[in-house]
Amino acid sequence: MVRSSLTFIAAALVAGLYLSPMSAQADVTEGVNICQGGDCERELIELERYARKGSGDAAAVVAIAYASGDGVEQDLEKAKKFIEQGTRRRNPLAMFVIADWHSRGFVVEQSAEQAQLWLDRAADKGYAPAQYEKATQLLASTDASDQQAAIPLLEEAAEANLLSAMYALARLKQTGTVVEQDLPAAGALFARLARTGHADAGKQLKAINRQLAITEFGQSEQGERLQAAEQAMERITVTADASLYRTQLGRLIDQIDASGSFDNRSIGSRIQGVGCADTGSPCAVLQPQSGQSSLADVLSGSRGN
Repeated sequence: MVRSSLTFIAAALVAGLYLSPMSAQADVTEGVNICQGGDCERELIELERYARKGSGDAAAVVAIAYASGDGVEQDLEKAKKFIEQGTRRRNPLAMFVIADWHSRGFVVEQSAEQAQLWLDRAADKGYAPAQYEKATQLLASTDASDQQAAIPLLEEAAEANLLSAMYALARLKQTGTVVEQDLPAAGALFARLARTGHADAGKQLKAINRQLAITEFGQSEQGERLQAAEQAMERITVTADASLYRTQLGRLIDQIDASGSFDNRSIGSRIQGVGCADTGSPCAVLQPQSGQSSLADVLSGSRGN
């Protein structure tokens, strides 16, 4: 598996919600190569076929496979071809990936301007990982109006169950940073995160429950639910399983096939590629300590921290 020293923000195509136990433990995929011994050759061939027929999701996944050399021989020219194919179809996953590649000069030329352009476009399409990334940029600004502009982006991404956005929003509400302090709202977010095994959410929920215990809210039905959530918490351990990720690749193929947009009649047409939401394959992000993205990275989801 090819890896670099720079942080890569990968998009994950998972058949389900962003909020999942696997998402909470994405770091377990650090050493996983899901396509050892050609195990997912069939899936990648199918995805490349759909990419050529116009699927933006398929084009983005195939581009990442060629970029990383996971499942296929690494070929940066093909990676560039397929990622650009995905962006021409306005696929948000492809836009998000090419933004990262532009930011560090991998596969495509390094360009901060192009990186920002594609990130903004992905965020404008309501793509949760891009919304989160743009929100973190705005929060890092010293301009108060920029910081305020980050909140709606975080809220939308959190509503889509993106773990990293949920955690960031919960911390802002907990501390009263940029937004008005709202401990019950922060506690509700931490309770949802804690159920996924998020490393810090349980501790923060306990702290909030202690603060709310002496308030009127703490004695309310909602307060009791937060306390019950704390008591019900247990650590969820997820083991990286290459076969699970291969199954998800198969599901993505089934979802694209079921859309009916890329059957044989679409060959040679100018059908716009479907996006993650259209195929029923929501997307999340992760930040491995190193890596150019492997298919394990692509399918693992967000660590939420």
